[in-house]
Amino acid sequence: MIYTTKFGVLARRSTWRWGTVTFVAAAVLGVLLAAVLAACGPSGSGRIDAASDGGQVSGAAGLGGAPTGVGGSGSAGNGEPQTGGSGDDADDSDPGGGTGDGGGDSDHPSGGGSGDGGDGGEPEPPVQPAAEDCVTYDPANLTIEQSGDAWRMRDGGHAIKLFATKTDAEDGVKVARNWTRLCFIGRDNDRADRHRYIITYFQSPSGLPFGPAPNFDCITYDPADLAVHGPDGDGWGLRAAATPLLFLASAADAERARLVAAGNTRLCLIGHGNGQPDPSRYQLEYWRQ
Repeated sequence: MIYTTKFGVLARRSTWRWGTVTFVAAAVLGVLLAAVLAACGPSGSGRIDAASDGGQVSGAAGLGGAPTGVGGSGSAGNGEPQTGGSGDDADDSDPGGGTGDGGGDSDHPSGGGSGDGGDGGEPEPPVQPAAEDCVTYDPANLTIEQSGDAWRMRDGGHAIKLFATKTDAEDGVKVARNWTRLCFIGRDNDRADRHRYIITYFQSPSGLPFGPAPNFDCITYDPADLAVHGPDGDGWGLRAAATPLLFLASAADAERARLVAAGNTRLCLIGHGNGQPDPSRYQLEYWRQ
């Protein structure tokens, strides 16, 4: 009985000790298994998941930010656009800010940046007309005389104008006696064919009775259509719509001619089509209402 009892007590002690060892071993195995799973699980560096997005991404990515290598640089934000930058991470809804190719457009009406566009610079100042250049004569003292193969209109001892024919000279007197001043545009030009660029007109009515009418050779125009074009070739042209009127040596001369023409409706010529080697020298221009 004693042996049995002792044997029974020893058996219970052995069973308790084996159970203890088994529990400790199981705990150790559990710890080892957890360590292995931790080393191989998805909570590591994240490179496998990142590769599915097209490559490794560094930096933290927020809802509105751009991690390094995706359209910008710097750490991601909280969804607010980055200010002061350029490129794809600029705020497209803001018309100001970064740099661009030009001023405003339909998407960015207020511009704000610098670029190739602009307002075209300051407008050029208006051309000032040439100063008036006139000589005064006595309309009651006008005569004509032959000079070589031409005819000259004179005021006493002063030559006023040269004509190709006697008829042209007589018509010149008929016009000139209605005024007291003969004015020139472009008389100071230094062109080789300078007479081509000299235009004449009259000022200051004389009040003398109208004499016989000259042979009128006139171009009628609308003053509202007058415009200066040029430089056109070697000079500036005065036109009325598509009709060429005069050719001047400078923009200032053309502007003076435009002002004179604006107060009239007809540009008339004496000596037009003459056969002299320098026909412009023998031609007289004048205006009529």
